Amino acid sequence: MIPKHFLFLLMPLCLFAQINNFSWPMAPMNIQHRISATFDECREDRDHFHNGTDMPLAPGENVLNIQAGLVLEIGSDWIRVEDFAYVHVIPLATLHVGNSVAQGGVVGLTDSYAHVHLNYGGGASGHPAGNPLLPGKITPFVDSYHPRSPIIQFVSDGSFVAFPSNNISGRVDIIAQAADTTDLLSSIDMNNGIYTIGWALYTADTTEVLQGPFFEFEANVQYSNANINWVYAPGSSTSIYKYIITNHFNYNGFLDCDLYPPGPYVVAVMSSDTQDNWDTTFVPIQISDIDILPPGQPVITYLGPDDNGALHLEWTAPNDPDLAGYILEFSSTSESWTPYPGTDILSADMTSVTVTGFPVNAYREFRLVAIDDAPIPNRSQQSDTYGVRLNSTAENVLIVDGFDRTNGSWTSKSHNFATYYAEAIVNSGSPVSISTATNEWVTQSQILSAYDVVIWFVGDDSRTEETFSTAEQNVISNYLAAGGYFFASGAEIGYDLSAGSAGDQAFLNQTLHLAYAGDDGNSPAVNGVAPYFSGISFSYGTTPYEEDWPDYFTPNSGGQIALQYGNSRNAAISYRDESSGTFVMGLAFETIDTELARSNLMDRILRYFDGTVNIDDIQIPATLSISRIYPNPFNGSTRIDYQLDESGIATLYVFDILGHQVITVALGNQNAGSYSWNWNGSDQFGSALPSGAYFARIGQKLRQSSTQKLLLLK
Repeated sequence: MIPKHFLFLLMPLCLFAQINNFSWPMAPMNIQHRISATFDECREDRDHFHNGTDMPLAPGENVLNIQAGLVLEIGSDWIRVEDFAYVHVIPLATLHVGNSVAQGGVVGLTDSYAHVHLNYGGGASGHPAGNPLLPGKITPFVDSYHPRSPIIQFVSDGSFVAFPSNNISGRVDIIAQAADTTDLLSSIDMNNGIYTIGWALYTADTTEVLQGPFFEFEANVQYSNANINWVYAPGSSTSIYKYIITNHFNYNGFLDCDLYPPGPYVVAVMSSDTQDNWDTTFVPIQISDIDILPPGQPVITYLGPDDNGALHLEWTAPNDPDLAGYILEFSSTSESWTPYPGTDILSADMTSVTVTGFPVNAYREFRLVAIDDAPIPNRSQQSDTYGVRLNSTAENVLIVDGFDRTNGSWTSKSHNFATYYAEAIVNSGSPVSISTATNEWVTQSQILSAYDVVIWFVGDDSRTEETFSTAEQNVISNYLAAGGYFFASGAEIGYDLSAGSAGDQAFLNQTLHLAYAGDDGNSPAVNGVAPYFSGISFSYGTTPYEEDWPDYFTPNSGGQIALQYGNSRNAAISYRDESSGTFVMGLAFETIDTELARSNLMDRILRYFDGTVNIDDIQIPATLSISRIYPNPFNGSTRIDYQLDESGIATLYVFDILGHQVITVALGNQNAGSYSWNWNGSDQFGSALPSGAYFARIGQKLRQSSTQKLLLLK
């Protein structure tokens, strides 16, 4: 509820009784219909304001004229009659500019977009657009749902660095996620949108308003698209609306904490819809007079050798006025991190560093943190973690981090996924030199030709983030045309590119040699396909993040099926000619369940590119196998018989049905031959496991057998 002392301030904003001067553009015209997208919503990734109101209507349905008058303009998928333009509508062939259309007359049929995009006063004609749901226009969807602000954040003005625990200082932006739907997690079409949103500062007991209320955003007319970043914060999209409520709609604003003594306060966030439903959320804050805000996160852009073979690191600096410098940290184990010897604190004006004396053939992982000039320096969130190995006499592999999405299955602002690929290369035994870079660095440097193999991962980046931009496609296409090998991993590559431009589709079909078949592989198991990938077997999709929509493909332009999901849908497509090759996965490599499986697959891909995979050997059934499990199903214990085709250290793995590794058994150094191991149904710690399905696998020298199913009954 809005406090009583706010009511007089809000009177000019209230919408009171709705006057239905215009009818709806669909039958029956005299009742309210559903609304799926509203005026001034954020579109794409803070690309533009929505200049109309979307009303769901099946394709091929009649679109009815709201306002009697003349046809002013006609396009291929829109028509304007007086003040209203009907977009995503195929105009009637009998209508022409200058024709008179009665109220309720048919102006066209909905196309495949299955909704009417209604522009009032603007849009397709270029006139200034207004909100058609305001009083005296079209009656909004009648609902009793109040807008909600489930997420309210306090960030440093202009930097979007969040204050810890709502303890704020200096100039502060208030970001509020707000929406007017029945369920913020779904796209239910009962939505009048946010009409106005604002803020005020209270004393701790909320008895006195110290500042405000301010309502800088009101969805009356369409704002200039050039100003959208003043209104919407990063992370906003067509379904997520994060308002910077301290900003004016066309210039920067903020809460100035220096105007108030340190202590507790309360911030109120208020929003309304076009039905005059209000929501107010009160958030306790603490204003401090000391610097408690850490610097922004630095972004490592390149880690690898320089022109002289020395270790070189490049990064982009955060935009912080009190930035004091950086600490470069490294690890050999991915667990214990220490400052790299000899680098000390890197000064704030540095964006690169060259380290001499880095050991040849040593694999290390690096990350960067920023510090400020506070008496006790605040540390930033760490950068992404990248891996490196220098070997000037070996082939060069570049790992490209193209995973930008943080509002999908993975939500952290940093990740270490590049190291999954680097560690798999190291574990495969390949002596190659390893460098890591961001996709932005690649498009800027344009030097892929220096690398024998390029590994590019995009995680679950999708259409909003773009899996491969046009600039990236050009760099990759040129690289492959000049002779190179390219491994791409991501869950939405086909889904994204198949719905894009003609160039996107050509890149998918001709450069990557595949066609998009569907958006749900719908199986947690993957197996290799002959002739080159026989014997590969793994599960995926639970860690480090959930892989919920993996693509599946069909081969194109000479591509071959390399991997298949357990349901026989194609999980990866490979291609190789005399000088180049590609391997594209419809799932994220980093979500493969075990390090052994990732290493085994990476080894096979590199050997495929190198032409060292012996087809004849692969086609022969491997004798690294589980030959029999007896009894099965079992109660108490079962015997797992297995065969080794060569001497070496062997390991047995048992997984549950979700792909979790429940026990790892070191079988020791064994000669080639047949062996048995008895399992009593206990986990790694000796605890009895519940009844259910389990899966056993033998591993040896980064190779693994096919998976065999066991059924434990109690």
